[in-house]
Amino acid sequence: EKQIRAAASPDAGAVEKLREFLREDTVGIDHIVKTPFGVRKLVYTDFTASGRALGWIEQFVQDRILPAYGNTHTLSTATARQSTFFRNEARQIVKHYLNATHEDALIFCGAGTTGAIHKFVGIMCSASWKLTSSEDDATQKDVSDGFLREDRWGSYECSLCGVRLKTEAMYRAHRYSEMHQSKLSHQRPTNPFEGTRRVVVLCDPLAHHSSLLPFRELTRRYVHASTEAILSDSMCTTGVTTDPSNVEMEVYTLQLNPATGMLDETDLTERLAAVQAKKGASAICVLSAGSNVTGLLADVSRLTSLIHQYGGLACWDYAATAGHLRPDLNPPTWPDAAVDVAFMSPHKLLGGPGSVGLLVAKKKLLRNSVPVVPGGGVVFFVDPKGHSYIQNAEDREEAGTPDIIGCIRTGLVYHLHNLLPSSVLESETVGLQALLSRWAANPRIEVMGPMEDTPNRAAIISFMIRYGNIADSGLYLHYNFVVALLNDLFGIQARGGCACAGPYGQHLLGIDAGLAAKFDECLMRSAQEVLRPGWVRVGVHFTMSGEDVEILASAVDWVATEGWRLLPAYSFCVETGEWHHRLATPQQDRDWLSGYVPPVLQSSPLRELENSLGKPKHEDAPKDLIAAANSALTSTFKGENPIPLSSTRCPLLDAEYSDLVWFALPTDAAAVLLAGDEKPGLAVEGAVFSSETKVERPQSSIFALRRPGRAARQLDESTAAPASETISESQDVELDPFEFGCEEEDEPAMGGTPGVSKPKYPATAICPDVPKSLRSQVAGAIKEYDMIQEGDKLLVGLSGGKDSLTMLHVLLTLQKRSPVKFTVAAATVNPETPEFSPQPLIDYMKELGVEYHFLSKPLIELAKCHLDPKKPSICSFCARMKRGMLYSCMREHGYNVLCLGQHLDDFAESFLMSAWRNGALRTMKANYFVAAKDLRVCRPLVNVREKTLAQFAKENRLPIIADNCPACFAAPKERHRIKLMLSQQEFEHPDLFWSLCKCMKPLTSIAQTERSMDWWRQALGGNAEEDEEEDEASRAIRIPDIRVPKSDSCPLEPAANAASQPALTCPPNGAQISAFDAKSMAMVAMTSALFGASLTWLALQKARK
Repeated sequence: EKQIRAAASPDAGAVEKLREFLREDTVGIDHIVKTPFGVRKLVYTDFTASGRALGWIEQFVQDRILPAYGNTHTLSTATARQSTFFRNEARQIVKHYLNATHEDALIFCGAGTTGAIHKFVGIMCSASWKLTSSEDDATQKDVSDGFLREDRWGSYECSLCGVRLKTEAMYRAHRYSEMHQSKLSHQRPTNPFEGTRRVVVLCDPLAHHSSLLPFRELTRRYVHASTEAILSDSMCTTGVTTDPSNVEMEVYTLQLNPATGMLDETDLTERLAAVQAKKGASAICVLSAGSNVTGLLADVSRLTSLIHQYGGLACWDYAATAGHLRPDLNPPTWPDAAVDVAFMSPHKLLGGPGSVGLLVAKKKLLRNSVPVVPGGGVVFFVDPKGHSYIQNAEDREEAGTPDIIGCIRTGLVYHLHNLLPSSVLESETVGLQALLSRWAANPRIEVMGPMEDTPNRAAIISFMIRYGNIADSGLYLHYNFVVALLNDLFGIQARGGCACAGPYGQHLLGIDAGLAAKFDECLMRSAQEVLRPGWVRVGVHFTMSGEDVEILASAVDWVATEGWRLLPAYSFCVETGEWHHRLATPQQDRDWLSGYVPPVLQSSPLRELENSLGKPKHEDAPKDLIAAANSALTSTFKGENPIPLSSTRCPLLDAEYSDLVWFALPTDAAAVLLAGDEKPGLAVEGAVFSSETKVERPQSSIFALRRPGRAARQLDESTAAPASETISESQDVELDPFEFGCEEEDEPAMGGTPGVSKPKYPATAICPDVPKSLRSQVAGAIKEYDMIQEGDKLLVGLSGGKDSLTMLHVLLTLQKRSPVKFTVAAATVNPETPEFSPQPLIDYMKELGVEYHFLSKPLIELAKCHLDPKKPSICSFCARMKRGMLYSCMREHGYNVLCLGQHLDDFAESFLMSAWRNGALRTMKANYFVAAKDLRVCRPLVNVREKTLAQFAKENRLPIIADNCPACFAAPKERHRIKLMLSQQEFEHPDLFWSLCKCMKPLTSIAQTERSMDWWRQALGGNAEEDEEEDEASRAIRIPDIRVPKSDSCPLEPAANAASQPALTCPPNGAQISAFDAKSMAMVAMTSALFGASLTWLALQKARK
């Protein structure tokens, strides 16, 4: 981990060392595969399908997780407790990596994206596809009541009553309270529509089968019994339904834009508008963040914002892009672009094998009251005649004993990728460019998708190789034959087939609807799987070395030029489509699970004999793979054990579908080689078909590759043009930079992510309408505490949270209205931790036109070195460091007032925490001078409630930065406990906070820093080293016994016989007791009386209750 963190700097050497470490730590990096041509060192290029295990993660699992493994359905034992902690932290780590908030549910579910999509479909079916709480009332049993909310601290809130509750059990009890029942009786559904709900699913043409087929199958369940389909060319079922949910569903696959190879956004807009115009209709868009065929990436933020403009639901499949870009589910600079549902496949990441699938969805969408999979661990109570389920959306959908190790491994995988600097991915772009430029020079290699390295492309390449019997056309080499050659000659692990993206692949291959139907008929009736169209796919990963990329480039180039000569050495299976070397013995070379036995059982003579026979002889892999391939080509037909060309045969093919034979056969190459020709051709006798008459074979493939991209032209969907005719240099379609590898001429703004769409802030986020009530509260506090004076230069401490952002906008509004002239600037402290990324604030401040300072320092790393063991509070250390950096910025740039965003709730919580834990009458101050007397610190939100700030931020869609402190993964702290207590008391006493506000006036009005009042602070039992309240980690300090001595010495000096009393210092400047006795001691008495009265009042209320 130290090596990974060290590479966070832009130093190229550190990044290269990091890549080298990850490459060497990959499990199986030196694995040797046995092939018909000898042994080869494995070169893995199939990260698009699955990642590789990492020793760093596997070692942690073996050393730290498995020894403490236990079932997570209890916390009473050490193993169960630690496993639960690991699993909960894993959920938090993944949420942070994806920028998910407390409004997002993250559910661990089964097998990758497929499991996630089926989980989402099951949840929506269980809730009868009710997307919002406005569509139902609380008496319905198929949905939850919709009032339970989880806050960012992990506790709960009743949105109907506005009260916070610690646990879900407390919420269940709260539902039976008199006030809740009274409000519930007046609750009515806000949507008057009571007819048939019509769900239209808009699918991406690039969609993986897993994100398309589940919705197609739903059309058979939710048939159109009373209405016509909204979209005339959608897929739906008509007839009589017995489903009581009153839902009708149709699925429409969006059109492709031939110029870009992506979905047609015009078609998407028109379909969304058509659905929005129908009453009771909802659009659910299931789109792919990237293609697993071409690597083209969608502009997720822009398309999500477009979908939301028409009231649709944006669901994104991130399976193909998992290892190539970092998703941002809630872009802080683009609130409209928050993803509603996301499907993830962590097993495709480095270290990912053995991890689980992920479903991330807005909690407001998870309306089902009954889990998709009912079982143990998700029930609240079960009796002989009934049962009820828990309402926490994340826990409710993870019934039974989960894949605990898989969940924890998922957290470790995302923890690793969270530590990686963005510059690591640049190596993938370099490798992609090298492959494309190398293969562009070989006319037999046809790359699917744009041949250029476009900015919106991941390092995924699919291609086909021509046989070469006709220039620029002719037949292809079968994809499984190419994959077999890459494995046998070079050890390269590639993938052949349709990549589970049949419709998109058929478009790229020029296969129209009629030809697709003919292939479908052939496969269905003749079982000739070998005729299925497909391609070869490889990928570049950041763990691949330059040598690996060169091997891949040279190997594919060699296969395209010389590979056809080895066709006679291979044969294929008609039923499976697999190709294999004629002399290969894969069943003998394989490993067996049953061959691995405990050492005590290896004494069996039979087992010893089996092991001795199965051990391969040691053999070194060749260094020069191209030379080895040339040698294999020479020795295959003329070596010690040659394969006779005359014995080449082909399995029988169905003559009825002879026109669908799009690839060269082994007999074709054998006939050419026997004749001594150097140019590929077809056998004179033709292929062996199951027919008594001679069957004519086509000279060219029935389909030809088309290439979308900047130089693509519109093609007729009903024809398959030759590959040489698919490019039109006269038509140049400019592509916008999307989400990967963008290299614009202008440098991106500091903190921006290359390749991401420019932030699009809502108008309300730029010029929000600050309500008069909020302005009045802030302006009143400023006037009462004299916070802002003529000519002041304000610096707003901007964390990116709702409080500081709201305060900034209120101050900017007051600046325009106030007769007092002052300036406003902002500053953010970046602690340089992966868990907190305030960089998006840079663009936002530029958009607002506010002078901005971005201050960076590795605070957590500094805390490890400089934290005082006697006061081990990371929060206090971090707060002091941030305050010091802000003070330095103010002195350097001439600011004199620091504005902090603490609100009334913070003041009240600090007041009670200091009283109960430290025995001190103390809270934050509204306006005071620092010790040096050159700067002031003020808190304009002292009279504003937190819920007011949250409502303002939500209504105006401010770009809030998620706060994920690495020190806060544990359970809620003391401050949160106080917050819950105050919320419950406020439920009974609505004016509680305003009463506390009056009670705290003497404390908040102190206008000096505590450091200059050491004698006063010690008298009150405070800590002279701090100028702010200490959090829950602060020391418990009791009020000392203050006694006025009878001598003429300093009244606060301890008496000689009072050695056991705390040592107190004298007032500054030798002040006498007579100078402050009347005023200061009166303040002590007054604050003590107020505090005692408040505690008595709270005790009486609790007793009365």
